[in-house]
This record gives sequence, C-alpha cells and structure tokens, in this order.
Amino acid sequence: MKKVILFSKLTENNTNELLENIFPIEIKNKVVAYMPSDGWNIKEKYTQEWINYTKKYNADFLLINNSLNTEDEYQKLLKANILVISGGNTYILLNNLRKSGLDRAIKEYIKKDDYILAGMSAGALVLTPNIKVCEFRDGLNTLNLENLTGLNIVDFEILPHFTEQEFGDIYNRYLLTTKNEVKKISDDDYITVNLD
Repeated sequence: MKKVILFSKLTENNTNELLENIFPIEIKNKVVAYMPSDGWNIKEKYTQEWINYTKKYNADFLLINNSLNTEDEYQKLLKANILVISGGNTYILLNNLRKSGLDRAIKEYIKKDDYILAGMSAGALVLTPNIKVCEFRDGLNTLNLENLTGLNIVDFEILPHFTEQEFGDIYNRYLLTTKNEVKKISDDDYITVNLD
C-alpha cells in the first residue's frame, strides 16, 4: 500500500473516515511521524490530538522537527510508515523542508513498499508540483521565498479550504496561470492517491 492523502483539516464530518484512511489495517506495526509545519513553533493542542489518534490506532508516535538540519530527524522520519504533515504557513513549511533536508527524506520515504503520506492544508500543498496558488490566496510569503516548487509527489495542484464564495474567483484566476490540473478541497473533503 502506497497512499497519499490530501486534506484541509479534520472536521466533525470527515474525522472518522480520514483517520481510517491514515491508519489503515493493512499497515502493520504502525509508526507515525507527525511533522508540524513550523518546527517546534507549534500548538501543543494539535500535537496532543495526533498523539491521541496514534494511541487509538495502537501506533508508535514520533515528533519530527523540520526546523533542524540533523540526521536524527531524517532517520526518525524514515522509521515511520505513516507520515502526517500539518497545516500552517506553506512558505515556512517548504523553506524548512529544504533547509533541514527533510524534503529529501520525504522523497526517500515514498520509496518504501508500504506507507501513508498525509498532508493537511499547507502539508498537502507542499506535496504538489508547486505552491504558486498561495500567492493568489493568502499573501503570507513573509520569507520572500522565490522558488515555489513543491515536492511533486502528486502531479496536480490543490486549493485547500475551498468554498465557492471565498475562493471561487481566486480558483478561476489561478487556472489561467497554470498548466496543471487544480483540484478543490473543501474543509470536509479529502483526496486519496494510490501510488502502488
């Protein structure tokens, strides 16, 4: 099983189904690597939620700090068979992945025979060919990051947290600037991609 799951957030409507996909029975001896988008600059509440989900599914839990450039973080990530990358500022996340070398670790991770790679919001955006849609959306490029190339794990782009009212115009304008397919993901929706 090689599966990528892209979602905006866990909601009352999708949590049970999403967790069943993230923690499938087919993967034995589950080891979850949870990667907050901004290193240790995280809200304890979200980390605790993922620790609780991990316990519920009898998995081991590893916390990955993407703001450190250490072999330890790289190796911790490779021990996992379930990787969850959280939401946050997409530019900071992409920059941290590159500086820490964890972008390369994720590329190595997906060579495994069995894995789940789950990205939430910013964590999902970095798995696409690029994060240019963020320029149309949020203007949070406080790093002035120029290289917006994503990890290209999936061959399409996404617009998370999509509602027609809030992002319909942005979606239509952005489509004129990209040759890639752009998939909309509402807060309750998610996309699974089997890479077997």
